[in-house]
Amino acid sequence: MKIGVVGAGVAGSYLSRMLEDRGHKVKVFESSGMNSHWPVCAWGASKNMLETFSAKAGLNFDNYILHSGKILKMYLPENNIEYLDLKGLVTYDKKRWEHDLLKGIEVGYGTRFTHESFPTSDFDYVLDCTGYHRSLLPKSIHDFVIPAYEYLVENVNDVNEFYVIGYKGARGYFWYFPLGGGRGYVGAGDIDRKYVGIEEFFQKNRSARVIKKIGRPIRLSPPSLMKPFFLKNIIGVGESIGCVFPMLGEGIIPSLICSDLFLEVLDNSDKFDYDRYTKKVLNKFRYYRDVYRIIRLKMSGSLNTLKHFKLLMTMYTNMKREEKRFGFEISFDKMTRLVRAL
Repeated sequence: MKIGVVGAGVAGSYLSRMLEDRGHKVKVFESSGMNSHWPVCAWGASKNMLETFSAKAGLNFDNYILHSGKILKMYLPENNIEYLDLKGLVTYDKKRWEHDLLKGIEVGYGTRFTHESFPTSDFDYVLDCTGYHRSLLPKSIHDFVIPAYEYLVENVNDVNEFYVIGYKGARGYFWYFPLGGGRGYVGAGDIDRKYVGIEEFFQKNRSARVIKKIGRPIRLSPPSLMKPFFLKNIIGVGESIGCVFPMLGEGIIPSLICSDLFLEVLDNSDKFDYDRYTKKVLNKFRYYRDVYRIIRLKMSGSLNTLKHFKLLMTMYTNMKREEKRFGFEISFDKMTRLVRAL
């Protein structure tokens, strides 16, 4: 089959490799230029999961690891601090990883399309892997994003582990993700656009030098709020259909999981079954809706740990079951303290 992939991010590059290896004719369209294309996000995810996806695509993930974390320090309101033991959380060279996945595949850089302008009739299927932009699919009236930006920095001294700052009311968070060798990502997402922690970081780390500034909102809406997943022969995959864990704004692993769901449906039918794909995505990410509800309740000041205990337990049991997928310990006591502190 002839398949067009729009977006050369994590989902687009992985799917292109997997489809090419299956014998399909693949063409990738990326809106940014070849030299200016830069993978957004802080490049942090679970080694346990990325090893598996990399192996499927013929890559050795060990070659891309930049920093293997041991502890995550969380600064919370009212001077509360929590520590999470890390179980595989790493930062990796996401730019090189995506570039290597696309080796030998035709990529049209600097090509920006809308639903009206894209030549959909030239392809059997077109995959919208444009993440936040959702360029080819209709916009969802239930979409919810928080403004965010981050800096790639170097010359950072004495900061060699992950740490975050949680904002009161779960209205956002600050992060620092080390990349090794004094480099790291520092950023924040904040519904109120105050971005607490950014200025303080640079005041404390005066030798830090900004290499690149990246601005892009973080989607929190789960798949259940991001329908439709398809339009004619255009199919959304990954963050474009809400495959982002709402509490963390993390979309790397969910996007790859969604990519495998797409491949599973494609491989097992002569004609792509859109309804089956939709059901699989909604089922796999069902509890993301509960996590999203917790975040919105907390933002509105309506979350009550007793009244919403069942909702919190659903989040905990699902996260605990997927502990390796997150790369850090899932503790009910710590999770409860975190929710109460925010």
